[in-house]
Amino acid sequence: MLLLALACATDEAPLLVDTEPYLDGEVLVKVRGDEVDAMKLEDENELAEVDSIAGIEVRRMGFERERRVRDVIEKLEMDHRVEFVEPNHLVRIAGTDPYRSYQWNLDAIGTDEAWATTTGGGVVVAVLDTGVRTGGPDGLATVLAGYDFYNNDNNPTDGNGHGTFVAGTIAQNTGNGVGVSGVAPGAKILPVKVLGDGGTGDINAIANGLVWATDQGAKVANLSLGSAYPSATLENACRYAYDRGVTVVAATGNEYASSVGYPARYDTVIAVGATGQGGARAGYSNRGTGIDLVAPGGDLGKDVDGDGYADGILQETIENGRWTYTFWEGTSMATPHVAAAAALLYASGETSPQGVYRVLTDTARDLGSAGYDTSYGYGQVDLAAAVAGVDSAAPPPEEETTPSAGPDTTAPTISAVSGYTQGSKFTLQWTTDEPASSHVNFTGYGEYGDASLTTAHALSFTGNVGSTYYFTLVSKDAAGNRAETSEYYIKL
Repeated sequence: MLLLALACATDEAPLLVDTEPYLDGEVLVKVRGDEVDAMKLEDENELAEVDSIAGIEVRRMGFERERRVRDVIEKLEMDHRVEFVEPNHLVRIAGTDPYRSYQWNLDAIGTDEAWATTTGGGVVVAVLDTGVRTGGPDGLATVLAGYDFYNNDNNPTDGNGHGTFVAGTIAQNTGNGVGVSGVAPGAKILPVKVLGDGGTGDINAIANGLVWATDQGAKVANLSLGSAYPSATLENACRYAYDRGVTVVAATGNEYASSVGYPARYDTVIAVGATGQGGARAGYSNRGTGIDLVAPGGDLGKDVDGDGYADGILQETIENGRWTYTFWEGTSMATPHVAAAAALLYASGETSPQGVYRVLTDTARDLGSAGYDTSYGYGQVDLAAAVAGVDSAAPPPEEETTPSAGPDTTAPTISAVSGYTQGSKFTLQWTTDEPASSHVNFTGYGEYGDASLTTAHALSFTGNVGSTYYFTLVSKDAAGNRAETSEYYIKL
């Protein structure tokens, strides 16, 4: 049984927190009838008309901010004089993530131009790292059920932040008006935990993870990790993935050495070095024979654009157990840019690692010496040119499907259950292995939640300090198959 500490003085039903963005203390109302009807409505409901929109007869009505907008709406909807009532929702510029302007790295590789063609929809990218944490304020669009080869269990939750940062660079929620953007936001992330929360792992875990991800249908594998020592086991795993149509991408390393680390150096792997905001090789990035491409990795020692922030790569992740937006640097940060580029190419019609490699290297922006060199490889990845370089005659990839023997009767699997408190507010989080609804079934109070289908679930409630709430988590897939956990409880 999971114990999460919360607080409530009396055993009252928990209240689902409304997270829709709208103005408190006002609603928009269209009244049936004349001004007399409107005045009576205002008086009976303790409302005051602030202004109105001439021509469509919609009134902006205010009330005490202590009153909940949803309570006012619920009462007005029962009144026969009201044609409609709604919150005064806040609206942002379409598709704008508030911190996107600090993501110089996306501009440097032509993401906006590439997105006019594809966002990588449906392509599975395996992130072999410290795991992936879900449930952040911005979050990832689609996270599949992964595996933890470091601890040998099915909970690949990230306790470090590195893997979550990498996954976000690839496929952060984009255009949702929250946080930051990802390079291939339509891609699906397959979390494969092969490193512990301290950031280290072993060859056996990594090789196992790569073979498993290949067998699970990944088209791209990101390895923002490396060693100075070769391994026949890991080389065989990379060959296994490559021969089965997986593009494997790995970091060259951060020692400013004149040799590329492993597994990046293997010929079945795309080796990625790092550049700073100006396009020059980053001071830490390894070079040498075998480097294929470079991508933005950041430089925390500079502020080239003068925006007041160091020129690292900005992403959402966890630090010290808390969600944050932070700037990091490294070839680990550069590598997912190329992994995401591969996802865009697969979504655009490329069908093989050989084809992806050819397009990425042929269309890269040449840096350093003309042609290939051991500092920049073939140059910095250019998403716009790469997507445009895909053979237009190639058919788009079809979504992988499993032959059906009948209707879907398999319920989703609920995992990675967690929660945290903030005063009288508490948040419950979990993941499912397929898109499903998010509901919490409170003993004695009933079920609350959201019918939207997703794989990362988070619901927030307010309760009374001192109370104990007993509940189960419930998720239903598109076919109506219901999954429900055993009972948990939480104290406020």
